[in-house]
Amino acid sequence: MILQNLVKAIREQNWFAVGLELIIVVLGVVMGFQVTAWNSEREDRVTEGHIIARLHDEIMGREDNRWDWAAERASTRENLLSASQKLFAESVENLTPPECTALAMSHIFNAPSLALPVIAELESTGDLDLIVNGDVRTAITVNLQADTWAREMDTALNHEILNLPPDHPQLFHFAAPATGDNWNPVFDGSVRCNTDAMRENRAFLNALADNISKGNFYMTVMVNVADSFTALHAAVDLELGLTHSVSTD
Repeated sequence: MILQNLVKAIREQNWFAVGLELIIVVLGVVMGFQVTAWNSEREDRVTEGHIIARLHDEIMGREDNRWDWAAERASTRENLLSASQKLFAESVENLTPPECTALAMSHIFNAPSLALPVIAELESTGDLDLIVNGDVRTAITVNLQADTWAREMDTALNHEILNLPPDHPQLFHFAAPATGDNWNPVFDGSVRCNTDAMRENRAFLNALADNISKGNFYMTVMVNVADSFTALHAAVDLELGLTHSVSTD
């Protein structure tokens, strides 16, 4: 109908009508684009709401499965440091069972996985821009960077860390268990150390120093991951209007 009116107006050289019909056409196109943009924006906000809700669910799932790894690692570190003072300094004290256990497990880095599948999906699909809240988007980016760095360091360190008991069998032995059920010798205090021989073994001391340095570095990396996870949790809670407490472990 509009096209017929436009053709008729041109034939009659009714330029006012031509202009009016062109304005109607342009306005119709603009309004059509605007409606499409509004619908797209509304769909994006709905998708964003689903993403943030899922993000919160996954965060809570990780929170439920976390353990106090920082305190656990700190305890091992304290025993490693006290053992080092006896081994590297001029001391005649023997290692205590906890110190000996710390030496035997100095190659073990236990840390909970805080990776969130929804963030991996956002990265792979490029949908991070759907998150309008700048604080949430920034927290996601920081967490993703920290987790990626931690995984790279975990892979690198686990290829270089040294398992001391098998490498130096003359310095460690394991006490016989009281029962054969669920014996976990590295962790349950069954390991015994030859303190005097350790002091004289330069290769062992060098390996121990290397393990301690790498363990301290790894703990710093994992603390950064935990901090970024806590910050992300707080940002998501704020966006959703939630006020429950956030773990800082």
